[in-house]
Amino acid sequence: MTVIAFERPRSAAKSDRRARIIDEARRLIGEHGFEGLSLRKLAAAAEVTVPTIYNLIGGKEKILNELFADWVGMIEQELTKIDEDHPLDKAEAVVVVATRMIGENKEYFRSAHIAADHIERTDQSVDEWKQLGSRSASMQENAARLAQEQGLLRGDVPARVLGEQIFANYRVASSSWTYGRISLDRFRHDGLLGVYLYFLSDATEAFRPVLLKKLDDLKVQAVGSD
Repeated sequence: MTVIAFERPRSAAKSDRRARIIDEARRLIGEHGFEGLSLRKLAAAAEVTVPTIYNLIGGKEKILNELFADWVGMIEQELTKIDEDHPLDKAEAVVVVATRMIGENKEYFRSAHIAADHIERTDQSVDEWKQLGSRSASMQENAARLAQEQGLLRGDVPARVLGEQIFANYRVASSSWTYGRISLDRFRHDGLLGVYLYFLSDATEAFRPVLLKKLDDLKVQAVGSD
């Protein structure tokens, strides 16, 4: 009993320090970009020591990976609020929630995405980013599998393939926004377009009209935002 009473406060304090580090890293990247993030500045802002940052999380690249992992976790949490009987709502929510969160902190997300893109291309720890990508794609895969189980999709295309392709389409839109080629509204539009088109590729005849209506509505929204 003595050990349990002691470990709980330690664990809580550890979680609190980690949360402060993550929150301050997000703020500093938003204000100064990833290149402007130093562990010394981060330690001072989070009121911890540099060794504590290394012990709890790691270096700058690991911190960035953790920031993205936390973001994915927040999206996953939002999906739990949607009923299992509405798989298309879940697939849409991945795009809608992600772009909404980006819109709330554009400078941070742009800087973080640019840094992550560079690290994925040049860093040896690429496996961690691949795992994060697989975790992200699995949200769409799970939505597609639910749709197949409920008879909305035929199942001719594996749910894994649908999830991977929807996520790949999202990544293209994300990159285009990150480097200033499209607006955030267009990013959201293109992400949803991928959801509808890939679902349509495997849709049952009864479900096709729902998806075609979604495409028509998306077209109207795109015209209205021009």
